[in-house]
Amino acid sequence: MQILFIVLGLIGLTMTFFGLKWTFKSFKAKEIIGFPLSYLKKEFEIIRPGLFTLSIVGGGFVDNSGSFRVLVKRKDNQKVIDLKENFMKPRFSKNWKIRVEYLQFNISHPGLYKVEIENAEDLVVKKSMLKTKQVFQSPLPVENIEISIRETIPISKKLLGIIFLVLSVNMSAWGIMLGINPELFG
Repeated sequence: MQILFIVLGLIGLTMTFFGLKWTFKSFKAKEIIGFPLSYLKKEFEIIRPGLFTLSIVGGGFVDNSGSFRVLVKRKDNQKVIDLKENFMKPRFSKNWKIRVEYLQFNISHPGLYKVEIENAEDLVVKKSMLKTKQVFQSPLPVENIEISIRETIPISKKLLGIIFLVLSVNMSAWGIMLGINPELFG
C-alpha cells in the first residue's frame, strides 16, 4: 500500500510541474502589438511561429452585433490567415486594463503581417462581463477600445494548468505523507 501512495505522490508532483509550466507560459506571453481600434490597419512582425490571440482591450464583454470583421494577412503575398473566435473568451488583466481574448490564429511562417479591421462600429464592448450590469451600460465608443495581439497557449492547456495545480498539490502532499507514514490516521 505504501508504494501506491508514493506513486500517487509522484504523479501529483508531475502534474504540479505541468500545471506550473502551462500557467507561467500563459502569464508570460509576449505582446506583439497594441493599437487603438480606430486605426483600422496596422502592420506587425512575427518573429517565431506559434499560436496568437487578438484581444479586445477596455471591457469585459465583447460581441459582434453586425458585420465587424478582422483580417490578418501576410504582407508579402496577401494570404489571409484563418481566425477562430474563442468559445470561452477568457479574460485577463494587464496594466490595469481588462482584456478579452476574442480571436485566435496560428502562424507557421515568421515575417511581416498586417491586420485590417472592417466595420469597427459594429463591435459591442461593455465594461462589465456581468449580464445584470450590461443591461444598464452603453457600449464603449470606438475611440476607447484597443486591440492587442499577443502570444498564447490553447485554452485546454490554460484550464488543465489550473486544474492540475489545484489537484496535484493535494495529491502529492497526501501521497507522500501516506507513503512515509501509512498509519497516519490510525
